[in-house]
Amino acid sequence: MILKTRHITFVASLFVGLPVVYAQQQPQFSHYMFTTMLFNPAYAGFQNAIDATLIHRQQWYGLDGAPQTTGVSVSAPIAMINSGIGVTLTSDRIGFFNNTNVNLAYSYQFSIGEGTLGVGLQAGLRDNRLKLTDAKPPTEGPDPVLTNKEDVSDMLFALAAGVYYKIPDRYEVGLSMGDLNEAQSDNLAYQTKRCLNITGNYRLNVDMLPNMDFVPSTLIKTDFVSTQIDLSLIGLYNKTYWGGLSYRWKSDLAILGGAFIKQVQVGIAYDLAVSSMIRSSKIGGGFEVFVKYNFNLSVDRLPKSYKNSRFL
Repeated sequence: MILKTRHITFVASLFVGLPVVYAQQQPQFSHYMFTTMLFNPAYAGFQNAIDATLIHRQQWYGLDGAPQTTGVSVSAPIAMINSGIGVTLTSDRIGFFNNTNVNLAYSYQFSIGEGTLGVGLQAGLRDNRLKLTDAKPPTEGPDPVLTNKEDVSDMLFALAAGVYYKIPDRYEVGLSMGDLNEAQSDNLAYQTKRCLNITGNYRLNVDMLPNMDFVPSTLIKTDFVSTQIDLSLIGLYNKTYWGGLSYRWKSDLAILGGAFIKQVQVGIAYDLAVSSMIRSSKIGGGFEVFVKYNFNLSVDRLPKSYKNSRFL
């Protein structure tokens, strides 16, 4: 009871009684290499297919108010104008704070060298809610943080932009900037902050292992005050089964695995905390699952030769 009460007070104090709260509101997934559409609008239409993804992450299970994140994306090419469109939905819950984003993205793509470059823009709405009515003050006495507090919400407008370059079966790099307009909520004393995302992956073929492909990848996120770095290595066997490791700098080590079943891709991940603070608290790790479906399109557009468009 004491631990729960302290947790409630701590989480509530993050969003109450502070003049302005700056927060990085980018989704966090161990399967970031399969969810590019969720943080880079330039990726819309790159798969030359109707691409639909659903992913859910539960972090630090066993802790009341632990972060939960769900992401949904659907994108498709518009062949006649060498473009792509996409819709994304993300939902973040931590403590009493709920954040839901709905975005519409557009990407224009053209050939450069051996690959394709996409330039994308995104606009959307962010519904922020602080649900203090869900908090139960301690029975030992009144909690000044929670007394007489009601639910507070606000709707914010959000802009993002990005570029993405891909040479099929070789490498991909992307750069995007979220929350360009740094919207501020007076109701929640809360302001978003621009966040730069840098992604990249490279496909390696080993002559001694003809049925294997190795794909190292990275995601770097920064709001120019703090930086988060993810490094991953995935092995793909016979273009059907895959597994690997992902390391989030000074935070988590994730074990990933999955398979392709015709046009469906499924994957799971389990995160092990490497932070001494998290390990000492005896809090559980994180669990993540995703499903991706590609409905292939036979269309004429810029020359591309995807030998395995399902992967990355």
